[in-house]
Amino acid sequence: MRLRIMAVGLTFAGLSACNSQNAITENRQSPRPVITMADVVPVPKHTTLEARQQQQRFLVNNTKRFRSRKKASVYYVAQAKRNYKEQKLDSAAYLFGRAWLLDSTNHTILWGYGLVYGQQKQYDKALFVLYKALEKDKANARLLTDVATTHLGRFYKESTPEDLLQSKKLLEKALRQTPDAADIYYKLAINSYYLQEYNKAWSYLHRSLNKDQGKADKTFIAALLEKQQDPEGKYVR
Repeated sequence: MRLRIMAVGLTFAGLSACNSQNAITENRQSPRPVITMADVVPVPKHTTLEARQQQQRFLVNNTKRFRSRKKASVYYVAQAKRNYKEQKLDSAAYLFGRAWLLDSTNHTILWGYGLVYGQQKQYDKALFVLYKALEKDKANARLLTDVATTHLGRFYKESTPEDLLQSKKLLEKALRQTPDAADIYYKLAINSYYLQEYNKAWSYLHRSLNKDQGKADKTFIAALLEKQQDPEGKYVR
């Protein structure tokens, strides 16, 4: 059975899933590409005098406008996030690049690039840059959850069990930071489903729905019911 699980309220709106048994047992992973910061933050190196002058004017004008490069960077990050939410991924990436030129110490930019690459299903790049962001903000539950989501995305695409296990580890860490987060419980339910830990999947699902009934997804519940009846009897086939 192939199913499509809608991860309601999560960073990535939809998650394409594969058969749980095959996903765990049929790992066809190819060697990971070598990725550098230049690959994920493609800020152009201008070779002409005119281009360099134009970039310098951009920096000077925005520093004056916002009174500091850091504040200007925050502005461009906000604009990038707005474009990201509107699914304008190319515009979002461009604006994150503008923000990076102004302040390359702003880890939120790396986070943003990671979300863009995740939406584009470029999971290797997404994880590379998200872990760079996580190095600067290790206890951020939302960031931990986004990294976990990206591991799930790569698992769905490549059937890599290590991604599934790493996702679980990160979600459990995020849950310790925010124990009332319904979306984390919901993702752990999905994670447990693919690990074939169906009792845990039901438990996490109910804990998620107890906090936010809006996260109920009929497709996921139906898939879970095919594997095991609901121990609480709230859902039946």
